[in-house]
Amino acid sequence: MKKFIKMSLVLGALTLSVNSCSTRQKVDLVVYNACIYTVDTSFSIHEAFAVDKGVFLAVGSTQEIRDCYKGRKELNLQGAAVYPAFNDAHSHFTMFAHGLSHADLRGAQSEEEIIERLQKHYELYKPDFLEGDAWDQTLWENKAFPTNEALSKAFPDIPVYLYRVDFHAYWVNDKAIELAGVKPGDPSIKPGEALLHPDGTFTGIFLEDTGAAISATAPSPNNATLKKYMMEAQNICFAYGLGSITDGGLLLHEIELLDSLQKEGLLKIRTDVWLTPSEENFARFQEPYLSDRLDITTIKLYIDGALGSRGALMYKPYSDDPGNYGIQVTSDEDFLDVCRLAQERGFRVSTHAIGDKGIRKVLDFYAQFLTPGNDLRWRIEHAQVVAPEDFKRFGELNIVPSIQPTHATSDMGWAEQRVGPERVKGAYAFKDLIQAAGWAPFGTDTPVEVFNPAYTFFAAVSRTNLQMKPEGGWYPEQILSREETLKGMTIWAAMGSCREKEKGSIEPGKWADFVVWTDDLMTIPIEEIPETSCQMNFLGGEQVFP
Repeated sequence: MKKFIKMSLVLGALTLSVNSCSTRQKVDLVVYNACIYTVDTSFSIHEAFAVDKGVFLAVGSTQEIRDCYKGRKELNLQGAAVYPAFNDAHSHFTMFAHGLSHADLRGAQSEEEIIERLQKHYELYKPDFLEGDAWDQTLWENKAFPTNEALSKAFPDIPVYLYRVDFHAYWVNDKAIELAGVKPGDPSIKPGEALLHPDGTFTGIFLEDTGAAISATAPSPNNATLKKYMMEAQNICFAYGLGSITDGGLLLHEIELLDSLQKEGLLKIRTDVWLTPSEENFARFQEPYLSDRLDITTIKLYIDGALGSRGALMYKPYSDDPGNYGIQVTSDEDFLDVCRLAQERGFRVSTHAIGDKGIRKVLDFYAQFLTPGNDLRWRIEHAQVVAPEDFKRFGELNIVPSIQPTHATSDMGWAEQRVGPERVKGAYAFKDLIQAAGWAPFGTDTPVEVFNPAYTFFAAVSRTNLQMKPEGGWYPEQILSREETLKGMTIWAAMGSCREKEKGSIEPGKWADFVVWTDDLMTIPIEEIPETSCQMNFLGGEQVFP
Protein backbone atom coordinates (compact mmCIF):
# COMPACT_ATOMS: atom_id res chain seq x y z
CA MET A 1 0.00 0.00 0.00
CA LYS A 2 1.25 3.46 -0.82
CA LYS A 3 1.55 5.37 2.38
CA PHE A 4 0.29 8.91 2.67
CA ILE A 5 2.86 11.36 3.87
CA LYS A 6 1.54 14.34 5.75
CA MET A 7 3.62 17.46 5.26
CA SER A 8 3.34 20.80 6.99
CA LEU A 9 4.59 24.06 5.56
CA VAL A 10 5.76 26.39 8.32
CA LEU A 11 6.00 30.06 7.42
CA GLY A 12 8.07 32.53 9.37
CA ALA A 13 10.60 32.13 12.13
CA LEU A 14 10.64 29.46 14.80
CA THR A 15 12.26 29.95 18.21
CA LEU A 16 15.13 27.47 18.52
CA SER A 17 18.26 27.27 20.58
CA VAL A 18 21.33 28.05 18.54
CA ASN A 19 24.22 25.71 19.19
CA SER A 20 26.48 25.58 16.15
CA CYS A 21 25.86 29.07 14.73
CA SER A 22 25.95 32.35 16.62
CA THR A 23 23.22 33.78 14.38
CA ARG A 24 20.75 32.16 12.05
CA GLN A 25 21.18 33.20 8.43
CA LYS A 26 17.96 34.05 6.63
CA VAL A 27 17.44 31.95 3.50
CA ASP A 28 14.65 31.27 1.02
CA LEU A 29 13.86 27.69 2.07
CA VAL A 30 14.71 25.19 4.78
CA VAL A 31 13.74 21.52 4.37
CA TYR A 32 14.05 19.29 7.43
CA ASN A 33 12.94 16.01 9.02
CA ALA A 34 13.49 14.25 5.69
CA CYS A 35 15.38 11.23 4.38
CA ILE A 36 17.57 12.99 1.81
CA TYR A 37 19.55 10.89 -0.66
CA THR A 38 22.14 13.42 -1.74
CA VAL A 39 23.73 11.16 -4.42
CA ASP A 40 27.07 12.80 -3.66
CA THR A 41 30.32 10.89 -4.10
CA SER A 42 29.79 8.99 -0.85
CA PHE A 43 26.05 8.51 -1.47
CA SER A 44 25.39 10.13 1.90
CA ILE A 45 21.95 10.47 3.49
CA HIS A 46 21.00 13.59 5.45
CA GLU A 47 17.96 15.07 7.13
CA ALA A 48 17.89 18.71 6.08
CA PHE A 49 19.19 21.37 3.73
CA ALA A 50 18.99 25.12 3.20
CA VAL A 51 18.30 26.78 -0.14
CA ASP A 52 18.96 30.38 -1.12
CA LYS A 53 18.92 32.17 -4.47
CA GLY A 54 18.12 28.95 -6.30
CA VAL A 55 21.01 26.82 -5.00
CA PHE A 56 21.66 24.46 -2.13
CA LEU A 57 23.49 26.37 0.59
CA ALA A 58 24.10 23.66 3.19
CA VAL A 59 23.19 20.02 3.88
CA GLY A 60 23.20 18.30 7.26
CA SER A 61 21.11 17.12 10.17
CA THR A 62 17.84 18.79 11.09
CA GLN A 63 19.44 20.35 14.15
CA GLU A 64 22.49 21.59 12.27
CA ILE A 65 20.48 23.24 9.51
CA ARG A 66 17.81 24.74 11.74
CA ASP A 67 20.41 26.01 14.20
CA CYS A 68 22.15 27.91 11.41
CA TYR A 69 19.42 28.89 8.95
CA LYS A 70 16.02 30.55 9.19
CA GLY A 71 13.84 29.93 6.15
CA ARG A 72 11.35 32.34 4.72
CA LYS A 73 9.60 29.06 4.07
CA GLU A 74 10.27 25.94 6.09
CA LEU A 75 9.13 22.49 5.05
CA ASN A 76 8.80 19.69 7.59
CA LEU A 77 8.69 16.47 5.55
CA GLN A 78 8.12 14.17 8.53
CA GLY A 79 10.49 11.49 7.22
CA ALA A 80 9.64 11.63 3.52
CA ALA A 81 12.20 10.56 0.93
CA VAL A 82 13.92 13.30 -1.06
CA TYR A 83 16.05 12.82 -4.19
CA PRO A 84 17.73 15.10 -6.70
CA ALA A 85 15.13 15.98 -9.33
CA PHE A 86 15.08 13.21 -11.89
CA ASN A 87 16.76 13.75 -15.25
CA ASP A 88 15.55 11.93 -18.36
CA ALA A 89 18.81 11.64 -20.29
CA HIS A 90 17.23 10.43 -23.52
CA SER A 91 13.81 11.66 -24.55
CA HIS A 92 12.05 13.62 -27.27
CA PHE A 93 10.20 16.41 -25.51
CA THR A 94 8.98 18.30 -28.59
CA MET A 95 7.79 15.09 -30.23
CA PHE A 96 5.98 14.18 -27.02
CA ALA A 97 4.35 17.62 -26.91
CA HIS A 98 3.27 17.38 -30.54
CA GLY A 99 1.89 13.90 -29.90
CA LEU A 100 -0.53 15.20 -27.28
CA SER A 101 -2.84 16.03 -30.20
CA HIS A 102 -2.56 12.55 -31.74
CA ALA A 103 -4.75 9.50 -31.30
CA ASP A 104 -3.31 7.30 -28.55
CA LEU A 105 -2.72 3.79 -29.92
CA ARG A 106 -0.50 2.50 -27.11
CA GLY A 107 -1.48 -0.97 -25.93
CA ALA A 108 -4.01 -1.64 -28.71
CA GLN A 109 -4.40 -5.41 -29.10
CA SER A 110 -5.41 -5.59 -32.77
CA GLU A 111 -5.70 -3.68 -36.02
CA GLU A 112 -9.45 -3.54 -35.44
CA GLU A 113 -8.98 -1.85 -32.07
CA ILE A 114 -6.68 0.73 -33.65
CA ILE A 115 -9.25 1.64 -36.29
CA GLU A 116 -11.92 1.91 -33.57
CA ARG A 117 -9.71 4.32 -31.61
CA LEU A 118 -9.05 6.36 -34.73
CA GLN A 119 -12.75 6.59 -35.52
CA LYS A 120 -13.50 7.83 -31.99
CA HIS A 121 -10.71 10.39 -32.28
CA TYR A 122 -12.05 11.54 -35.63
CA GLU A 123 -15.61 11.86 -34.34
CA LEU A 124 -14.39 13.92 -31.41
CA TYR A 125 -12.13 16.37 -33.27
CA LYS A 126 -13.12 16.15 -36.98
CA PRO A 127 -9.53 16.81 -38.16
CA ASP A 128 -8.46 17.25 -41.79
CA PHE A 129 -5.92 14.48 -41.27
CA LEU A 130 -5.24 11.85 -38.62
CA GLU A 131 -2.06 11.06 -36.71
CA GLY A 132 -1.70 8.29 -34.17
CA ASP A 133 1.17 7.17 -31.94
CA ALA A 134 2.56 3.99 -30.43
CA TRP A 135 0.93 1.08 -32.26
CA ASP A 136 2.80 -2.18 -31.71
CA GLN A 137 2.05 -5.23 -33.79
CA THR A 138 3.98 -7.48 -31.39
CA LEU A 139 0.98 -7.21 -29.04
CA TRP A 140 -1.42 -8.65 -31.63
CA GLU A 141 -2.34 -12.27 -32.22
CA ASN A 142 -0.89 -11.93 -35.72
CA LYS A 143 2.43 -10.23 -35.03
CA ALA A 144 3.21 -9.41 -38.65
CA PHE A 145 3.22 -5.82 -39.87
CA PRO A 146 -0.29 -4.72 -40.90
CA THR A 147 -1.32 -3.63 -44.38
CA ASN A 148 -3.41 -0.57 -45.12
CA GLU A 149 -6.52 -1.97 -46.82
CA ALA A 150 -8.77 -1.65 -43.77
CA LEU A 151 -7.21 1.70 -42.86
CA SER A 152 -7.85 3.10 -46.34
CA LYS A 153 -11.42 1.76 -46.33
CA ALA A 154 -12.16 3.37 -42.95
CA PHE A 155 -10.63 6.71 -44.00
CA PRO A 156 -10.75 7.03 -47.80
CA ASP A 157 -10.79 10.84 -47.98
CA ILE A 158 -8.25 12.09 -45.41
CA PRO A 159 -4.60 11.12 -44.97
CA VAL A 160 -3.76 8.92 -41.98
CA TYR A 161 -0.26 8.70 -40.48
CA LEU A 162 0.34 6.16 -37.72
CA TYR A 163 3.70 5.92 -35.95
CA ARG A 164 4.90 2.63 -34.52
CA VAL A 165 5.86 2.65 -30.84
CA ASP A 166 9.55 2.97 -31.79
CA PHE A 167 8.81 5.78 -34.29
CA HIS A 168 10.91 3.99 -36.90
CA ALA A 169 7.99 2.44 -38.83
CA TYR A 170 5.09 4.34 -40.37
CA TRP A 171 1.69 2.91 -41.27
CA VAL A 172 -0.22 5.14 -43.70
CA ASN A 173 -3.34 4.93 -45.81
CA ASP A 174 -3.61 5.31 -49.57
CA LYS A 175 -4.52 8.99 -49.28
CA ALA A 176 -1.27 9.76 -47.47
CA ILE A 177 0.72 7.87 -50.11
CA GLU A 178 -1.10 9.79 -52.84
CA LEU A 179 -0.26 13.13 -51.20
CA ALA A 180 3.40 12.14 -50.90
CA GLY A 181 3.50 11.36 -54.62
CA VAL A 182 5.57 8.19 -54.25
CA LYS A 183 5.15 5.06 -56.33
CA PRO A 184 6.75 1.61 -56.18
CA GLY A 185 10.19 1.75 -57.73
CA ASP A 186 10.62 5.44 -56.93
CA PRO A 187 14.40 6.08 -56.81
CA SER A 188 13.97 8.19 -53.67
CA ILE A 189 13.00 5.07 -51.71
CA LYS A 190 16.02 3.54 -50.04
CA PRO A 191 16.42 -0.26 -50.13
CA GLY A 192 14.25 -1.99 -47.56
CA GLU A 193 12.33 1.11 -46.52
CA ALA A 194 9.06 0.33 -48.33
CA LEU A 195 7.27 -2.96 -47.66
CA LEU A 196 5.61 -4.41 -50.74
CA HIS A 197 2.90 -6.94 -51.57
CA PRO A 198 3.90 -9.87 -53.81
CA ASP A 199 2.49 -7.93 -56.78
CA GLY A 200 4.86 -5.03 -56.07
CA THR A 201 2.33 -2.58 -54.61
CA PHE A 202 2.82 -0.78 -51.32
CA THR A 203 1.52 -2.45 -48.16
CA GLY A 204 1.29 0.91 -46.39
CA ILE A 205 4.29 0.27 -44.11
CA PHE A 206 7.36 2.44 -44.60
CA LEU A 207 10.55 2.57 -42.55
CA GLU A 208 13.09 5.20 -41.54
CA ASP A 209 13.75 8.08 -44.00
CA THR A 210 11.08 7.04 -46.49
CA GLY A 211 8.44 6.86 -43.79
CA ALA A 212 9.57 10.19 -42.38
CA ALA A 213 9.34 11.79 -45.82
CA ILE A 214 5.76 10.57 -46.28
CA SER A 215 4.73 11.69 -42.79
CA ALA A 216 6.22 15.13 -43.53
CA THR A 217 3.20 15.78 -45.76
CA ALA A 218 1.12 16.03 -42.55
CA PRO A 219 0.71 19.72 -41.69
CA SER A 220 2.83 20.85 -38.74
CA PRO A 221 1.17 22.75 -35.89
CA ASN A 222 1.78 26.49 -35.80
CA ASN A 223 3.95 27.95 -33.05
CA ALA A 224 1.00 29.03 -30.92
CA THR A 225 -0.44 25.51 -30.95
CA LEU A 226 2.91 23.85 -30.32
CA LYS A 227 3.61 26.29 -27.50
CA LYS A 228 0.36 25.26 -25.82
CA TYR A 229 1.30 21.59 -26.07
CA MET A 230 4.83 22.29 -24.80
CA MET A 231 3.45 23.95 -21.69
CA GLU A 232 1.15 20.98 -21.14
CA ALA A 233 4.07 18.58 -21.68
CA GLN A 234 6.20 20.51 -19.18
CA ASN A 235 3.46 20.19 -16.55
CA ILE A 236 3.32 16.44 -17.16
CA CYS A 237 7.09 16.22 -16.68
CA PHE A 238 6.94 18.21 -13.45
CA ALA A 239 4.16 15.98 -12.11
CA TYR A 240 6.35 12.94 -12.81
CA GLY A 241 9.20 14.44 -10.79
CA LEU A 242 11.45 15.47 -13.66
CA GLY A 243 13.65 18.53 -13.38
CA SER A 244 15.68 17.94 -16.55
CA ILE A 245 14.90 16.32 -19.88
CA THR A 246 16.52 15.78 -23.25
CA ASP A 247 15.06 16.84 -26.58
CA GLY A 248 16.84 14.76 -29.16
CA GLY A 249 17.11 15.68 -32.83
CA LEU A 250 15.45 19.09 -33.33
CA LEU A 251 15.09 21.33 -36.36
CA LEU A 252 15.97 25.01 -36.15
CA HIS A 253 12.42 26.34 -35.87
CA GLU A 254 11.75 23.96 -32.97
CA ILE A 255 14.92 25.05 -31.18
CA GLU A 256 14.06 28.71 -31.66
CA LEU A 257 10.62 28.15 -30.14
CA LEU A 258 12.10 26.39 -27.10
CA ASP A 259 14.69 29.13 -26.70
CA SER A 260 12.05 31.85 -26.86
CA LEU A 261 9.97 30.07 -24.22
CA GLN A 262 12.90 29.77 -21.82
CA LYS A 263 13.84 33.42 -22.33
CA GLU A 264 10.23 34.39 -21.51
CA GLY A 265 10.49 32.34 -18.33
CA LEU A 266 7.79 29.93 -19.50
CA LEU A 267 10.02 26.93 -20.20
CA LYS A 268 11.41 26.20 -16.76
CA ILE A 269 12.36 22.55 -17.10
CA ARG A 270 16.07 22.18 -17.80
CA THR A 271 16.36 20.99 -21.39
CA ASP A 272 19.34 19.45 -23.17
CA VAL A 273 18.69 20.00 -26.89
CA TRP A 274 20.37 17.86 -29.53
CA LEU A 275 20.71 19.22 -33.05
CA THR A 276 19.49 17.41 -36.13
CA PRO A 277 22.48 17.57 -38.52
CA SER A 278 20.87 20.02 -40.96
CA GLU A 279 22.50 22.81 -42.94
CA GLU A 280 20.36 25.48 -41.23
CA ASN A 281 21.33 24.18 -37.79
CA PHE A 282 25.00 24.17 -38.67
CA ALA A 283 24.72 27.69 -40.10
CA ARG A 284 23.03 28.96 -36.93
CA PHE A 285 25.12 27.19 -34.27
CA GLN A 286 28.82 27.74 -34.71
CA GLU A 287 29.50 26.71 -31.11
CA PRO A 288 27.63 25.18 -28.15
CA TYR A 289 25.02 27.30 -26.38
CA LEU A 290 24.50 27.18 -22.60
CA SER A 291 21.95 28.71 -20.26
CA ASP A 292 20.41 27.74 -16.92
CA ARG A 293 17.37 26.22 -18.60
CA LEU A 294 18.43 25.27 -22.13
CA ASP A 295 21.66 23.80 -23.47
CA ILE A 296 22.56 23.12 -27.10
CA THR A 297 25.78 21.12 -26.98
CA THR A 298 25.14 17.89 -28.89
CA ILE A 299 24.51 16.66 -32.44
CA LYS A 300 22.18 13.66 -32.83
CA LEU A 301 22.97 11.00 -35.42
CA TYR A 302 21.35 7.71 -36.42
CA ILE A 303 23.32 4.76 -37.71
CA ASP A 304 20.40 2.33 -37.91
CA GLY A 305 16.73 1.74 -37.16
CA ALA A 306 14.92 -0.11 -34.38
CA LEU A 307 14.84 -3.75 -33.36
CA GLY A 308 11.05 -3.94 -33.16
CA SER A 309 10.66 -2.93 -36.81
CA ARG A 310 13.74 -4.97 -37.84
CA GLY A 311 15.68 -1.90 -38.90
CA ALA A 312 18.56 -2.28 -36.42
CA LEU A 313 21.74 -3.04 -38.39
CA MET A 314 22.95 -6.60 -37.74
CA TYR A 315 25.97 -8.68 -38.82
CA LYS A 316 23.79 -11.74 -39.32
CA PRO A 317 20.19 -11.82 -40.52
CA TYR A 318 17.30 -11.50 -38.11
CA SER A 319 16.43 -14.87 -36.63
CA ASP A 320 12.75 -14.35 -37.48
CA ASP A 321 13.37 -12.72 -40.89
CA PRO A 322 16.11 -14.53 -42.83
CA GLY A 323 17.78 -12.30 -45.41
CA ASN A 324 17.06 -9.10 -43.47
CA TYR A 325 20.14 -7.45 -41.95
CA GLY A 326 18.48 -4.16 -41.01
CA ILE A 327 19.08 -0.66 -42.38
CA GLN A 328 22.02 1.73 -42.25
CA VAL A 329 20.34 5.12 -41.94
CA THR A 330 23.37 7.40 -42.32
CA SER A 331 26.14 6.72 -44.81
CA ASP A 332 29.72 6.29 -43.62
CA GLU A 333 30.78 9.47 -45.42
CA ASP A 334 27.99 11.62 -43.99
CA PHE A 335 28.55 10.23 -40.50
CA LEU A 336 32.26 11.05 -40.52
CA ASP A 337 31.59 14.53 -41.92
CA VAL A 338 29.31 15.34 -38.99
CA CYS A 339 31.82 13.96 -36.49
CA ARG A 340 34.53 16.21 -37.96
CA LEU A 341 32.28 19.24 -37.71
CA ALA A 342 31.34 18.38 -34.13
CA GLN A 343 34.99 18.04 -33.16
CA GLU A 344 35.89 21.34 -34.82
CA ARG A 345 33.08 23.27 -33.12
CA GLY A 346 33.20 21.62 -29.72
CA PHE A 347 29.90 19.70 -29.87
CA ARG A 348 29.34 16.25 -28.47
CA VAL A 349 27.94 13.48 -30.67
CA SER A 350 25.13 11.18 -29.56
CA THR A 351 24.34 8.37 -31.96
CA HIS A 352 21.33 6.07 -32.05
CA ALA A 353 22.81 2.59 -32.52
CA ILE A 354 20.90 -0.61 -31.74
CA GLY A 355 22.17 -3.54 -33.83
CA ASP A 356 25.54 -5.19 -33.24
CA LYS A 357 26.87 -4.06 -36.62
CA GLY A 358 25.52 -0.55 -36.12
CA ILE A 359 27.15 -0.28 -32.70
CA ARG A 360 30.51 -1.52 -33.95
CA LYS A 361 30.45 0.92 -36.84
CA VAL A 362 29.87 3.80 -34.43
CA LEU A 363 32.65 2.55 -32.14
CA ASP A 364 34.96 2.41 -35.16
CA PHE A 365 33.95 5.88 -36.33
CA TYR A 366 34.35 7.42 -32.88
CA ALA A 367 37.80 5.83 -32.57
CA GLN A 368 38.96 8.12 -35.38
CA PHE A 369 38.23 11.16 -33.20
CA LEU A 370 38.63 10.04 -29.60
CA THR A 371 41.79 9.15 -27.73
CA PRO A 372 42.15 7.12 -24.52
CA GLY A 373 41.50 9.24 -21.45
CA ASN A 374 39.39 11.82 -23.30
CA ASP A 375 36.51 13.50 -21.47
CA LEU A 376 34.42 14.49 -24.50
CA ARG A 377 31.58 12.13 -23.52
CA TRP A 378 30.47 11.14 -26.99
CA ARG A 379 27.57 8.78 -26.53
CA ILE A 380 25.94 5.72 -28.05
CA GLU A 381 22.20 5.84 -27.50
CA HIS A 382 20.41 2.55 -26.67
CA ALA A 383 23.37 0.20 -27.38
CA GLN A 384 20.82 -2.60 -27.38
CA VAL A 385 22.57 -5.55 -29.04
CA VAL A 386 26.29 -5.43 -28.33
CA ALA A 387 28.73 -8.04 -29.62
CA PRO A 388 30.63 -9.66 -26.69
CA GLU A 389 34.00 -8.33 -27.83
CA ASP A 390 32.71 -4.75 -28.08
CA PHE A 391 31.73 -4.08 -24.46
CA LYS A 392 35.31 -3.26 -23.43
CA ARG A 393 35.61 -0.64 -26.15
CA PHE A 394 33.22 1.70 -24.32
CA GLY A 395 35.68 1.97 -21.43
CA GLU A 396 38.77 2.10 -23.61
CA LEU A 397 37.70 5.36 -25.29
CA ASN A 398 35.37 6.72 -22.59
CA ILE A 399 32.36 6.31 -24.86
CA VAL A 400 29.15 6.73 -22.89
CA PRO A 401 26.44 4.05 -23.21
CA SER A 402 23.02 5.69 -22.80
CA ILE A 403 20.42 3.17 -21.61
CA GLN A 404 16.64 3.02 -21.28
CA PRO A 405 15.63 0.38 -18.70
CA THR A 406 11.99 0.18 -19.79
CA HIS A 407 13.06 -0.81 -23.31
CA ALA A 408 14.20 -4.15 -21.89
CA THR A 409 10.90 -4.90 -20.19
CA SER A 410 8.86 -3.65 -23.16
CA ASP A 411 10.83 -5.73 -25.67
CA MET A 412 11.57 -8.90 -23.70
CA GLY A 413 8.53 -10.71 -25.09
CA TRP A 414 9.92 -10.80 -28.63
CA ALA A 415 13.61 -9.77 -28.49
CA GLU A 416 14.95 -13.32 -28.50
CA GLN A 417 12.79 -14.16 -31.50
CA ARG A 418 14.41 -11.27 -33.37
CA VAL A 419 18.06 -12.04 -32.62
CA GLY A 420 18.19 -15.62 -31.33
CA PRO A 421 19.43 -17.17 -28.08
CA GLU A 422 23.11 -16.21 -28.47
CA ARG A 423 22.90 -12.60 -29.58
CA VAL A 424 20.22 -11.84 -26.99
CA LYS A 425 22.83 -12.41 -24.25
CA GLY A 426 24.40 -9.10 -25.27
CA ALA A 427 21.04 -7.36 -25.62
CA TYR A 428 19.81 -4.79 -23.10
CA ALA A 429 22.91 -5.76 -21.10
CA PHE A 430 22.82 -2.77 -18.79
CA LYS A 431 24.98 -4.24 -16.03
CA ASP A 432 27.70 -5.19 -18.50
CA LEU A 433 27.62 -1.74 -20.12
CA ILE A 434 27.96 0.03 -16.75
CA GLN A 435 30.80 -2.28 -15.75
CA ALA A 436 32.56 -1.56 -19.04
CA ALA A 437 32.09 2.22 -19.04
CA GLY A 438 31.94 2.85 -15.30
CA TRP A 439 28.62 4.70 -15.50
CA ALA A 440 25.66 5.36 -17.77
CA PRO A 441 22.91 7.98 -18.05
CA PHE A 442 19.34 6.61 -17.95
CA GLY A 443 16.39 7.78 -20.01
CA THR A 444 13.03 6.66 -21.36
CA ASP A 445 13.08 7.56 -25.06
CA THR A 446 9.66 9.15 -24.52
CA PRO A 447 7.30 9.07 -26.41
CA VAL A 448 8.48 5.54 -27.20
CA GLU A 449 8.09 4.79 -23.48
CA VAL A 450 6.44 6.81 -20.70
CA PHE A 451 8.29 9.59 -18.86
CA ASN A 452 7.39 8.11 -15.44
CA PRO A 453 10.63 7.74 -13.38
CA ALA A 454 8.97 5.13 -11.14
CA TYR A 455 8.68 2.82 -14.17
CA THR A 456 12.32 3.43 -15.11
CA PHE A 457 13.46 2.64 -11.58
CA PHE A 458 11.29 -0.47 -11.40
CA ALA A 459 12.44 -1.84 -14.76
CA ALA A 460 16.11 -1.39 -13.85
CA VAL A 461 15.92 -3.17 -10.48
CA SER A 462 13.44 -5.91 -11.45
CA ARG A 463 13.72 -6.65 -15.22
CA THR A 464 10.05 -7.72 -15.07
CA ASN A 465 6.74 -6.39 -16.29
CA LEU A 466 4.30 -4.77 -13.88
CA GLN A 467 2.93 -8.21 -13.00
CA MET A 468 6.44 -9.22 -11.82
CA LYS A 469 6.90 -11.60 -14.77
CA PRO A 470 9.11 -13.40 -15.55
CA GLU A 471 9.80 -14.48 -12.01
CA GLY A 472 13.28 -13.42 -10.96
CA GLY A 473 13.64 -11.08 -13.94
CA TRP A 474 14.54 -11.36 -17.62
CA TYR A 475 18.26 -12.22 -17.79
CA PRO A 476 18.58 -11.39 -14.07
CA GLU A 477 22.36 -11.06 -14.26
CA GLN A 478 21.66 -7.65 -15.84
CA ILE A 479 19.54 -6.39 -12.92
CA LEU A 480 20.90 -3.14 -11.50
CA SER A 481 21.21 -2.14 -7.86
CA ARG A 482 19.01 0.60 -6.46
CA GLU A 483 22.06 2.79 -5.95
CA GLU A 484 23.16 2.36 -9.56
CA THR A 485 19.63 3.13 -10.70
CA LEU A 486 19.27 6.30 -8.65
CA LYS A 487 22.66 7.47 -9.91
CA GLY A 488 21.66 6.72 -13.51
CA MET A 489 18.56 8.89 -13.13
CA THR A 490 20.36 11.79 -11.41
CA ILE A 491 24.12 12.33 -11.24
CA TRP A 492 25.04 10.05 -14.16
CA ALA A 493 22.33 11.67 -16.24
CA ALA A 494 23.85 15.06 -15.41
CA MET A 495 27.28 13.74 -16.35
CA GLY A 496 25.84 12.66 -19.70
CA SER A 497 25.33 16.32 -20.56
CA CYS A 498 28.47 17.56 -18.75
CA ARG A 499 26.34 19.31 -16.12
CA GLU A 500 27.34 17.40 -12.99
CA LYS A 501 28.85 20.56 -11.46
CA GLU A 502 25.45 22.25 -11.52
CA LYS A 503 22.93 19.44 -10.91
CA GLY A 504 22.41 15.74 -10.33
CA SER A 505 23.06 15.70 -6.58
CA ILE A 506 22.04 17.61 -3.47
CA GLU A 507 25.23 19.45 -2.59
CA PRO A 508 26.11 23.04 -1.65
CA GLY A 509 26.49 25.27 -4.68
CA LYS A 510 24.35 23.15 -7.02
CA TRP A 511 20.96 24.15 -8.39
CA ALA A 512 18.26 23.37 -5.85
CA ASP A 513 16.43 20.81 -8.00
CA PHE A 514 14.83 18.14 -5.83
CA VAL A 515 11.74 15.96 -5.49
CA VAL A 516 9.75 14.66 -2.54
CA TRP A 517 8.52 11.12 -3.16
CA THR A 518 5.50 9.31 -1.74
CA ASP A 519 7.60 6.31 -0.64
CA ASP A 520 11.28 5.50 -0.37
CA LEU A 521 12.38 3.91 -3.65
CA MET A 522 15.54 2.68 -1.96
CA THR A 523 13.82 0.55 0.70
CA ILE A 524 10.23 -0.38 -0.21
CA PRO A 525 9.44 -3.81 -1.72
CA ILE A 526 10.23 -3.84 -5.43
CA GLU A 527 6.66 -4.67 -6.44
CA GLU A 528 5.43 -1.42 -4.82
CA ILE A 529 7.76 0.86 -6.78
CA PRO A 530 5.48 1.42 -9.84
CA GLU A 531 2.72 2.77 -7.59
CA THR A 532 4.92 5.47 -6.08
CA SER A 533 4.88 9.01 -7.40
CA CYS A 534 6.15 12.53 -7.04
CA GLN A 535 4.60 14.46 -4.17
CA MET A 536 6.48 17.72 -4.63
CA ASN A 537 8.92 18.98 -7.25
CA PHE A 538 11.26 21.95 -6.84
CA LEU A 539 13.42 23.51 -9.54
CA GLY A 540 15.97 26.10 -8.52
CA GLY A 541 14.22 26.24 -5.16
CA GLU A 542 10.89 27.09 -6.81
CA GLN A 543 8.00 24.66 -6.32
CA VAL A 544 6.81 23.60 -9.78
CA PHE A 545 4.52 20.74 -8.66
CA PRO A 546 1.88 20.64 -7.37
